[in-house]
Formats: sequence, structure tokens, C-alpha cells
Amino acid sequence: MDGFVVPGVGVDVVDVERMRFALERTPRIRQRLFTPAEIEYCEKFRFFDRHYAGRWAAKEAVTKALGCGLIQWNGVEVVRKPRQAPTVRITGRKIQRFADMVGIREEDLHLSITHSELSAVAVCVVRKEQ
Repeated sequence: MDGFVVPGVGVDVVDVERMRFALERTPRIRQRLFTPAEIEYCEKFRFFDRHYAGRWAAKEAVTKALGCGLIQWNGVEVVRKPRQAPTVRITGRKIQRFADMVGIREEDLHLSITHSELSAVAVCVVRKEQ
């Protein structure tokens, strides 16, 4: 990994309609792309497709910020506690190994997600505490 520099910022946009179509066409896609906790979170909303799209955008943004690309579909989990910003849990061994190699911890990943009826956007910033 000589000369590799962590990009430090990642952003992704997901079309809600495409996510809705994927969820309807292939219901088991939920288990392939999302963790059980993410599925439970998203399914409690009337417009669950927006929340799935936001989480998918977040997973992409995290891996872009790390510089590894999406190497495991459900290797990143978006955790949401009431009245707090979403946080990241790395659940995949490949992504964890990559993060360890570049010296990034879950606490260094800062996430923001927003969505409308049309699209979901997520931004991830790597900020290490000194």
C-alpha cells in the first residue's frame, strides 16, 4: 500500500425509484445488501424505499471515503440512534482488513444522509481525532 492516500471523503446518490424497483423485483435483495438491523429500521417507515436508498448511498460513500470501493455488499452497517447522527459499523472482514491497513477506525468515519421522494444522498468524511 506504498503511496496510497485515503481519499477522506466519499459521496453517493441513489435513485429512490430504482431502489423501489429492485426491492419489488427481488425481495431477497434486502438480505444481500443490508444487515438485519438496517432492514428492521427501514421496514418500520411508510416510505421504506427512501431509507434503503439512503443506507445504500451511505455504504457507497463510506467505501469511497476509505478508498477501497464496495468490496462487500453488506460489509458496512449504518447505525441510527434516536436524535443522533447516523454512525458507521464495519461488519465485513474484507473492509475491516482494508481499514486496518490504512489506519482508519469506525470512530473516524462521519456520515450524513438525506433523502427526498426522488433520491437519497450520503456523504462520508474521514476525520481522525488527534
